[in-house]
Amino acid sequence: MFLFLFVNGFSQSSTLNGASIGAQKSGDPLSSFSFGLQGTFHHGAILPHRKEVNEIVEGHTSGVELSVLKATIGKKRWQQLYQLPQVGISALAINLGNPNELGFGYGLFPFVVLPITQHKINWNIKIGYGLGVIEKPFHKKENNKNVAIGSHLNAIIYFNSMLNLQLVKELAFSAGVSFLHYSNGSSARPNLGINILSLTSGLRYTFGKKEVFTQEIFSESAFAWNNKVTLGMATKEVSPIDGPQYWVSTLSFNRMKSRTEKSSFGFSADLFYNSSLSDLMARDSSITSSGLDNFRVGIIGLYSFDFGKVSVLLGAGAYVYSKYKDNGVVYNKLETRYWVSDQLFLRLGVKTHLVSADFVEYGIGYKF
Repeated sequence: MFLFLFVNGFSQSSTLNGASIGAQKSGDPLSSFSFGLQGTFHHGAILPHRKEVNEIVEGHTSGVELSVLKATIGKKRWQQLYQLPQVGISALAINLGNPNELGFGYGLFPFVVLPITQHKINWNIKIGYGLGVIEKPFHKKENNKNVAIGSHLNAIIYFNSMLNLQLVKELAFSAGVSFLHYSNGSSARPNLGINILSLTSGLRYTFGKKEVFTQEIFSESAFAWNNKVTLGMATKEVSPIDGPQYWVSTLSFNRMKSRTEKSSFGFSADLFYNSSLSDLMARDSSITSSGLDNFRVGIIGLYSFDFGKVSVLLGAGAYVYSKYKDNGVVYNKLETRYWVSDQLFLRLGVKTHLVSADFVEYGIGYKF
């Protein structure tokens, strides 16, 4: 569902009147293709971020990525502010270099390509995340050496920094460095995650009727502080493997201010209820635990990249109350929000303790 919401958020249009802003000077046209197809080859290696992961790293990784992309032409404010990015969806298949314990990894994810420089050789950043599949996850009897991933279905996070050279009118060559991350957000154990660093090369062919960008006129916005309240739900599994599933819920109050039309910043006060914590504490005979020990309170700083109806938030903070101490006091967030209306939004996010995933949550939020 969130794959559809992410792509759909880029396709919605809006019209405002007032003072002008934008990436291009008024009257300076920019020709743009309508659609494009791109094939990208990946060659790299799994990063052994944990000693246990190093045990299953055997050979180099290699894969193919196929992408369908659409050019934006500045009809919406965020498109001008981000220098007319491209949006689309990618399908990925990658040989993980260990046919017995890992097999292939797959991915399907929406993305945005952000132009950084506009010269004869362009520098672009491609960012996306969505659904990932690992062919051979951990299994107690059949695959007990794969201590990195315990489920077929996972989330995939994608980042590619690439240089693009236009060969002819419709054909362009790209070369870059990509980073892939597979994780199930602790919904199943083990969940050390798989990180892949690759060199990439590819070809892009563009087609469709050319559209001409002419700068729209937009009104200036008041960058005032605003408040948001969010709710979230998740499930997670803790050791031992194949143990019970625990419910997690979150309630947060956000205080945010727009820095520009394409970003905002602020902080969040978070209340977590994690039903696994009292059971984890009960395993330590020196600690007495109760149901109240499942609660945690934290304060986190947030920075949001805003693309019209879609926002991507990054956060780092610390617990101000937590009786469970084993994963430290620092926690992080990565979250996508899709705005259904001016006040209501849907949420998909992952909470981590540095590089270790805590849970993936789904939820809603309201701005007031």
